[in-house]
Amino acid sequence: MTIFVVISHYFGEVPGGLSVFMVGWLAVDMFFVLSGYLVGKLILDKSHARNFLTVFYVRRACRTLPIYMLCVLAIFGLVGLVDRPWAHADTTFPLWSYLTFSQNVFMAARNDVGHEWLGPTWTMGLEEHFYLALPLLCLLVPRRRLAAVLCIIMLAAVCARAGILLLAPDWRMATLVFLPTRADVLICGVLGALAIASPRTLGSRLELPLRLAAPLLLLVTCLLKLMDSEQGIVFQVFGPLAVSVGCTAFLLTLVRGAPEAIRFRSPILCFFGTTSYAVYLTHMPVLGLMHGLILGTKPDVGTAAQWGVTVAALPVCVAVGWLLTRLVEAPISAYGRKWSWHEPASAHPRTAVSAI
Repeated sequence: MTIFVVISHYFGEVPGGLSVFMVGWLAVDMFFVLSGYLVGKLILDKSHARNFLTVFYVRRACRTLPIYMLCVLAIFGLVGLVDRPWAHADTTFPLWSYLTFSQNVFMAARNDVGHEWLGPTWTMGLEEHFYLALPLLCLLVPRRRLAAVLCIIMLAAVCARAGILLLAPDWRMATLVFLPTRADVLICGVLGALAIASPRTLGSRLELPLRLAAPLLLLVTCLLKLMDSEQGIVFQVFGPLAVSVGCTAFLLTLVRGAPEAIRFRSPILCFFGTTSYAVYLTHMPVLGLMHGLILGTKPDVGTAAQWGVTVAALPVCVAVGWLLTRLVEAPISAYGRKWSWHEPASAHPRTAVSAI
């Protein structure tokens, strides 16, 4: 998924970029679905633990915060150190907004992502809000009613997007970066985890529908995009839901042992899966620095030289991501996994779920 985002940002979402490479939005939705599934499964398996909230939040903090904070501080330091036009942005947000995961509020209010090097952090802000809300929701709502409540929240998110786009189009960015307007994508993954936890809901008769759902819903999404008006309101309202349902169906087929699942176990994909978080956080500043230092301009692919620098930035961002994963993310995440779950005295032992 991170590979698609990098390709989109490097070759598609630049002034002279090619639209065929603009597939990052699809990868982001798939990332949200996967995150919802993994976190939802972990909560469903471990919410009975006596120290559930403590261990959950400690592990999440160790997994996401150190490398994020390091990257944000380093990027702010680089922008301040490199006093060149190519290192500056028309719209900037304060450092504290990134450190408190409130940059999404600024993005929505100004209808802008801010500095390009920190643009991808909106997904981390949304994820952190999700991490705070979902465990509490799952503890407060009885398991037998959880699916219904989640479906209501999904419907509310779709309605919120529609309301903003129809009544307050100047707040269009809010439909992309706020949890209340994107909750349907994450919750699709949680519903997938619920379905796996209740095997009777996924009988063998659903095998074929699940396999067909992903390509059919992606086709529907493309048709929505092609047939929509110039404003693209219908696509923006219903497109994320269609994509997320399709991605959830695809994920469930893999989890249930579809033959193509073995392809995702290749060493190359496992390597990128391990380093994806660090690559995601650093690929934009790597691209910006290389174009600025070598060509003295902001990133683009309008000339052969610009193409060359962009292609050269690919292995550099992977190397930076690998180093950060090895030196920062891996050891701190390992510490987080030392916080073990305390089973209730009356509970039967369960199979441990590896931390994500």
